[in-house]
Amino acid sequence: MATSSSHNASQEVTVDAGDQRSVKLVYDTWTPRPHFVVVQYRPQQNASPEELEATYKLVGSFLAANPEYNKEVILSFHRGKWYQQNTGHWHAHLCVPMVPYMNAAKTQISPANNKEWNNARTVEDGMRAWDKKKREQYKRYQLDCVNKKYARNSSAESYSLSNLDANSNEFKLAWMSSTPRIGVIASNPDNTTLASLYNFMSEVRVKATTELNKHDPTFNNFGCHLCLYVSGKTSDTKVTRRSGQVFTETGALTENTNLVGYIQMDESQYAQWLPTAIREQWLTQFAGSEHFVST
Repeated sequence: MATSSSHNASQEVTVDAGDQRSVKLVYDTWTPRPHFVVVQYRPQQNASPEELEATYKLVGSFLAANPEYNKEVILSFHRGKWYQQNTGHWHAHLCVPMVPYMNAAKTQISPANNKEWNNARTVEDGMRAWDKKKREQYKRYQLDCVNKKYARNSSAESYSLSNLDANSNEFKLAWMSSTPRIGVIASNPDNTTLASLYNFMSEVRVKATTELNKHDPTFNNFGCHLCLYVSGKTSDTKVTRRSGQVFTETGALTENTNLVGYIQMDESQYAQWLPTAIREQWLTQFAGSEHFVST
């Protein structure tokens, strides 16, 4: 049973108390979307390595105990200009299937009095209206990206993905097809931890921000989501691997079975950064896909 936080009962409803020395899992009462949010017991601007490790353990044990959510789950960390828009405190998003979340949320939380809930009378009404609005919004983003004119051999594309993963023996990066995501591929996923994956992705974002901003100032404070694949686990905090289509260095499409996460990007920035040799192919695929960012 979820419990209300004594600190702020109107805004925070706990679904898993976790390790009471570090982090807990709460409903996203601010926004009507199927996200649980990992927050600290003692809110700070950043999380310590110990709190991050507690997050991975909390997520794994929660999903193992609640299998209705344990399908294509993402642990998402918003970064850059996409982070801390409504709070100055550290947090992470556990993105789960909509139906089981909605079924639970409608008995545990109430619509908030803010623009995200838009005067919804019930949790179900608020979530369905928000989902519809966001899908229409992402359709506009998709059309804007596809119809935009991109320079051949742009300054941004001169900085290749290989510059970002060259020093890693654990991970490689790849352009994903049909969606503005940079895939992260684990060399040995059975022996790779979520902590290593998060650290690698964080370093990639910092380095990409610094280097891409030299070529294009729109990459300043590079906004993205660091999305880690997660699943129900109680014995370890190893990564979860899934399959997906990625581009090879020669521009061919291939199915990779060792994807362990991705970096979700702005649509037009992604297209601009793509190598000219694969940009038109990606734009054609993207135009024919159903684009929606759930993280």
